[in-house]
Amino acid sequence: MTNVNKYYLIEDESKLELPEYIDRPEYVRNKSMGYSLQIVGWFIFMWLFMPVITMFFWWVEGKTIYQQMVIQAAPNSQLSLMNIIAMIAIFICVLLLWATYNWARFHGEDRRRAPLAIDEKQLASSFKVNTVDILNMQLAKNLTLYYDEQGKLEFFEVNHQLKKRISA
Repeated sequence: MTNVNKYYLIEDESKLELPEYIDRPEYVRNKSMGYSLQIVGWFIFMWLFMPVITMFFWWVEGKTIYQQMVIQAAPNSQLSLMNIIAMIAIFICVLLLWATYNWARFHGEDRRRAPLAIDEKQLASSFKVNTVDILNMQLAKNLTLYYDEQGKLEFFEVNHQLKKRISA
């Protein structure tokens, strides 16, 4: 059995018929212009041919729907064309009735109200801290709050100052 080399080296590169610009980068000067032209070409292709392709698919599917819904469907079946049209009309009427009801109920009435203002004492009691700490928190630009497992405020950190323990 002889050892056959599966890979052949081509010694004469002129037999490959390669274009000159592959090995010479000076022929490819402005890549961004080439990419821009490629993008413009794709946009022109989509602008010209995508509507034609879309119309073709609408025509094919329209024929299929017509065949299934009009020609092959029995007139008294549950999915006949007239039953589907009636269901769509009923759904439209229900939606319009619901919209009319909501418009009549809420028209001209703004139910949103601004929350009532509370003072520092009430805010401090809701966080279970003293009012001085609440004032410090309100004046801080950067504030980190630390909570325990029960959701109670343990301590807070203002900017880069030391952590201050909350006395409960």
